[in-house]
Amino acid sequence: MIWLYLLAIALLGAVVVLLTGRVEGAAPPAELPPGDDVTSLLAAREGRPLTADDLRGLRLDPALRGYRMDQVEALLDALTAQLEQDSRERGEDTPG
Repeated sequence: MIWLYLLAIALLGAVVVLLTGRVEGAAPPAELPPGDDVTSLLAAREGRPLTADDLRGLRLDPALRGYRMDQVEALLDALTAQLEQDSRERGEDTPG
């Protein structure tokens, strides 16, 4: 009977791990056109601003509940820095 409790705890643990996103995202489906990885896109831009074409070609890796958080955060950090720099160049105050 104890083995049943142990099995239930193991299954519950597996569900928690999956729901908290500790498992890497699955590979993109084959029908999606190939796109740029966030890390390679941000590294390859070499200080130049991101463009609309960069974002159109971008593909975020799917994860269990959406997209991989590290990729989304890296993209948002780059966009935030770019917008702050643009505001400074125009002489506008940036909040925060």
